[in-house]
Amino acid sequence: MKKRNTFIALTVLTASMLLSGCDKIVLVPGQSSGKIPEQSEVTVSNDFNEYPVTLNGTEITSSPKTVISLTPAYTEILFEMGYGDKLIAVSDYCDYPPETKELPKVSGSTSPDIDKIIELKPELLITGTPIVTKDQAALESHGIKIITVLSPSSMEQFENIYTLFGAAFEGMFTGKEKGEQSFAKIKRSAAAAQKSKQIKFAYITASLSPAGGNTFESAVLSLFGENCAKSGIGYAFPAEELMENQPDVIFLNDEYTLDDLKDNEAYANLDAVKNGKVITINNRYFERPSARLTELIDSIVKELPEYAPAETAKESDTVSAPKESKDESKAEENNGAEEE
Repeated sequence: MKKRNTFIALTVLTASMLLSGCDKIVLVPGQSSGKIPEQSEVTVSNDFNEYPVTLNGTEITSSPKTVISLTPAYTEILFEMGYGDKLIAVSDYCDYPPETKELPKVSGSTSPDIDKIIELKPELLITGTPIVTKDQAALESHGIKIITVLSPSSMEQFENIYTLFGAAFEGMFTGKEKGEQSFAKIKRSAAAAQKSKQIKFAYITASLSPAGGNTFESAVLSLFGENCAKSGIGYAFPAEELMENQPDVIFLNDEYTLDDLKDNEAYANLDAVKNGKVITINNRYFERPSARLTELIDSIVKELPEYAPAETAKESDTVSAPKESKDESKAEENNGAEEE
């Protein structure tokens, strides 16, 4: 009976992940995560062990005891999930939580210090940027396993990062449960956002272009309604086209202000700009997604006003989500740029 129940649980787990719509991370025993080819076959072991588990093409046979993370967001998530004590080094840009300051540094994910990583001999290296082939071969020749986890572009992919880390450290079944538990706080905030007043919006990025519908920024902010630039890919949506589908509110990278939009020909005539319906956002929440994303979501839920008709709205309605000091924001911007 126990084996039968476990088989049922495995079947449900596999099916739910295959149907989740995430094209970056799928956790299936014996199958690399990522989009599964139409011709692929899934082989399930009859012993239902937690390990081995194959994650993004890398087979993990047991819980890693020593780990290096090259990506600030993933370092933060590992600490959130209780795996921070496994870290023996991080990138130069990993500065949160405070415990990271005491760890050795191995440069960044775009140009990691391969010799130092080999010297430290971690069982597992986690990175958000693929390691070049020759360096990957050098690391693997010293028994170092590498998991590359690309940045999410949807909330589903974001949640699956937690599931992936859970599976790496605790195995397929316990790891999935741990991932879900760790993501629960974010899911609660997302549910609250979806219950708030739904609006039409645009997010104006640091490049002064609207974020398209396939971006993580859009995925998060779409919890509050419809992205007027959802037909755009990446950050190339023509700002002028917002005149044809006007947003109720503009979310704005906090590098800029409402006055900057008023002085910008592409945005000056939007009703949201004229009426001060602008919420500034620290882009760190998108560059380094972690449980701190709830700070942004909860803030918008709390401050998002009941929008008055454009003709009666006042510029004083402008609100701001919590943000760091300009110096700290600039530092995060530089870090994020390097890690990309």
